[in-house]
Amino acid sequence: MVQLAWDAYVVLTTLIVGLIIMAGDWVGPDFVFAAMVGFLTACRIITINDSTQGFASNGLLTVVILFVVAEGIGQTGGMEKALNVFLGRTKNPFWAITRMFVPVAVVSAFLNNTPIVALLIPIMIAWGRRNRVSPKKLLIPLSYAAVFGGTLTLIGTSTNFVVASLQEKRYAKINPAEAKFGMFDITPFGIVYAIFGFLYTVIASHWLLPADETKRHSDLLLVARVPPSSPVANNTVREAGLKGMERLFLVAVERQGRVTHAVGPQYLLEAGDHLYFCGELEQAHFYAKAFGLELLTSESARSGKGSNDPSALENGVSPGGVDQSSKIVQASVKKGADIIGQTVGQIDFRKRFDVAVLGLKRGDTHQPGRISEMTVNAGDIVVLMAESQEVLQKPELKVVFKDIEQLDEALEKEYLTGMRVTSKFKGVGKNVHDAGLRGINGLTIVAIDRKSGEHVKAIEDGTMVEVGDIVWFAGGVFGVHFLLKIPGLEHTQAPQISKLRTDILYRQLVKASLASESPLVGSTVREAHFRNKYDAVVLAIHRQGERLSTDVRDVKLRPGDVLLLDTGSNFEHRHRNDAAFSLITGVPESSPVKKSRMWLALILGMAMIATQIVGSAMDEDFINLFTAGLLTAGLMLLGRCLNADQARNSIDWRVYVTIAFAFAFSTAMEKSKLAQAIADIFISISRAIGGLRASYVAVYIATALLSELVSNNAAAAIMYPIAAGLGDALGVVPTRMSVVVMLGASAGFTLPYSYQTNLMVYAAGDYRFMEFAKFGLPCQAFMIIAVIFIFLLDDKIWVAVGISFALMGVVIGWHLIWEHVPASIRAKFSPGRKRKAQQLELTS
Repeated sequence: MVQLAWDAYVVLTTLIVGLIIMAGDWVGPDFVFAAMVGFLTACRIITINDSTQGFASNGLLTVVILFVVAEGIGQTGGMEKALNVFLGRTKNPFWAITRMFVPVAVVSAFLNNTPIVALLIPIMIAWGRRNRVSPKKLLIPLSYAAVFGGTLTLIGTSTNFVVASLQEKRYAKINPAEAKFGMFDITPFGIVYAIFGFLYTVIASHWLLPADETKRHSDLLLVARVPPSSPVANNTVREAGLKGMERLFLVAVERQGRVTHAVGPQYLLEAGDHLYFCGELEQAHFYAKAFGLELLTSESARSGKGSNDPSALENGVSPGGVDQSSKIVQASVKKGADIIGQTVGQIDFRKRFDVAVLGLKRGDTHQPGRISEMTVNAGDIVVLMAESQEVLQKPELKVVFKDIEQLDEALEKEYLTGMRVTSKFKGVGKNVHDAGLRGINGLTIVAIDRKSGEHVKAIEDGTMVEVGDIVWFAGGVFGVHFLLKIPGLEHTQAPQISKLRTDILYRQLVKASLASESPLVGSTVREAHFRNKYDAVVLAIHRQGERLSTDVRDVKLRPGDVLLLDTGSNFEHRHRNDAAFSLITGVPESSPVKKSRMWLALILGMAMIATQIVGSAMDEDFINLFTAGLLTAGLMLLGRCLNADQARNSIDWRVYVTIAFAFAFSTAMEKSKLAQAIADIFISISRAIGGLRASYVAVYIATALLSELVSNNAAAAIMYPIAAGLGDALGVVPTRMSVVVMLGASAGFTLPYSYQTNLMVYAAGDYRFMEFAKFGLPCQAFMIIAVIFIFLLDDKIWVAVGISFALMGVVIGWHLIWEHVPASIRAKFSPGRKRKAQQLELTS
């Protein structure tokens, strides 16, 4: 056993403190590693050269260059085009995941997985809508596919480069022949690992992933009043547009104290009616503004008063929806809370907590009756509205409620955007849902203007899409940007956009707020000759508290209007002192797709990969990957696939700093002999339970657990010197232990925070924490079995590859057979049948 000196204990203590800080997510890993390395340098455990040499690492600089290459392909739409070739159509979640998983894994083997997932999230959501597959069935598998794909080659993920660079640094002098980690050294192991990951994902998703898209603040019971001025008054439910709303259902109408639950399409609405909705708060807020309704709190609903009554305004209700200054939160009722057993009306939330109740949810479906008459149970989710943030911090509120979460998205700025359907749109002749236009996160279809002149206001799932239609969407800025990228849809302002003088390479979206004394106030966009004067096209206008329903060119501008512009990236600089605008803000990552450069970007990317395949076949560097990446990025810039700013911004400098300092920390672990001491412990354990193969599994489990707590790059940097020391003691070739660490460092499956792509899909899919953990924890256990299988056939890895493909064929073949089983038998094994039946009952 290695005898440890004082420096080893200092490094160990520093490591423990750093792990605690990173696990708590209090400070980013880049700052944590920088602080740890700075401290160890000050203690003279490592030198200045040791602490900085990672920044010049060939492997790390290659990671930086590959960020630029991925951005070049993404900016041209090449990645989306390549994926759509494989996706096709299917309504079966198994085939949906299969068609998505394989191409994503292959692409991720050669490009960084973070930009891939960022680009594919909106594509997969829209594709899922078109094929009636819940995004919740697709987004976690999307992250997993990218992660497993990253284990197929050296360049699949930056983590692999971390380990490969550490291996080269460690063995460059003592064993030069085995110091270099080849492009495809991990491939046979990664194939088996990825296939097992695929098998788990397609099988477990049937039972462990939710089949719906519910969030904590969905299925809320909400109430709104029909004021005399509302266009809803004196119209039927269908005529008013309240039939077929997105993620919001009209479940009852109260009139003069009498509640009607069977509300059909021909039910005639009157002024003063109270409408009971079940659905999402943000959708209720959206439709309240659209139809001139007043969202009510439990007090104002009980009293029958609307927003024109002083007490209603006091409760935070304003005409057309929730007051923008109000603070809205959702919270769960704690077990044992003293409000349990009382009705909402008896509790008097206003007097006790200085808040009003806006909505309530219990279980998976809405509760019938008035909110004020509902009895509060433990676990109920309540939406509360307060006049200030301070009110929500009161201790008496936290005694009764838990999981308090602010709902900012309900008050996002809303822009009305018109998109014209061309003959190239794949959804022509389909209904809005199957065309992928219904239910996109952050976007709601408001109306459709037919080519014939017909104005369709009541948009239901069965509403058909025709060539020449102008589909009007309401949503946030990023929703508008997403629409601009859908093939076959063109903005109503497309003729004006084509006349912009600014090159497409330098265009982006910009938000500009009109000043109170702006010379543009009072004139329309058309009258102001906006494009000629500013070289910018107004795509949409946001006006506080008002739904704009005309062509943006004909809107008379007012002070405070926010214009969403398609213009040059230098617009903010050119007009920052212009009296017309009070505030100008660029929208990040909103550059239009350079479709004309798509094939150039794809060819350059494939050529870069080909150089590495040739080099692997020749068993030597044909062209070093850093050099190939540098040439590819340079040619993409020269070929106008992206501009210099986009190249700079594509680089994740946090990853660069984290990896560079992680190299230095690994050096400290080796110099202090801490890594060797921990390796000795692993050696003892491995020999006690089975020797060499047991050591592989032990290192994998330790690295995988560490990657759940800290970033995968950090886990790799910490575990590599330990694994390498263990490998040297057991006489293992260096690449073998490197592979084990690479696989373990990518195994962040359980927690949404354990991997960057997990966090991205966690937010986009509106998953609950337990939904993620429920799927990820069994995956972690399953992949340990996969690693045992891999290293049981360590010397016959290609046999393991063959067996894995055979298992994959069995699973796919079984599903082909299963599709011919009678539907009545299959339905008995289908998850979520009760939930779907309840939703069908609500919509009928």
